[in-house]
Amino acid sequence: MKRISRFLIIAIWIALIYTIFRLNLLTGNLDNLNEFFSSCGNYKALIFIALSSLRIAALIPSAVFMILVGMIFTPTQGFAFTLISVILSGTIVYIASKILVSSGIENYLTNKYPKFYKLLLRNNTKILAIGILCPIAPSDAACFLASSTGLNYRKFILTIIAANIPMMILYSFLGDSIISSPNNTIIISTIIVLISMYSIYLWNKEQRNEKLA
Repeated sequence: MKRISRFLIIAIWIALIYTIFRLNLLTGNLDNLNEFFSSCGNYKALIFIALSSLRIAALIPSAVFMILVGMIFTPTQGFAFTLISVILSGTIVYIASKILVSSGIENYLTNKYPKFYKLLLRNNTKILAIGILCPIAPSDAACFLASSTGLNYRKFILTIIAANIPMMILYSFLGDSIISSPNNTIIISTIIVLISMYSIYLWNKEQRNEKLA
């Protein structure tokens, strides 16, 4: 049964990659994405949520959709749509990791990020939050591996939401300010850089603590 589930996940993943490729969205280019959503009419919000939730299949960074949402929706709508997408994509990753446990994918990620996996085993919620917030940390791998460490769904999804909220708010306003106010762009961009620098500091601190342990 688990083998069939793995096969279905891989088949769906390949189909999603092919669909996103055919729509010319695989690169995550903001102009291509903006043009695509502009042509979606009344279904723009639903299609955005769907693609933003499934973007992990194509390894498109979440920041791309967080910025884009502010360009095509109001900040309030953008935040709401991104929140829904974060919950859906997190749920998909959590379910996939449970089905693919002990699979080649998990082994590949564990071998690729051995230090990160050790940090997750020591404090999965804290490291997951830093992994999502820190721009140099493998955020998507963090979500997959965190769920494989035994983290329950409630803590998993609440950690993902909490870690994403600062950037969700800032990116939602950043997308709109690119068009409306260059000054706002500078201010918001500065805040994003400061948060990123602080998250990098926390990330490096945890790595140093792991070496001393």
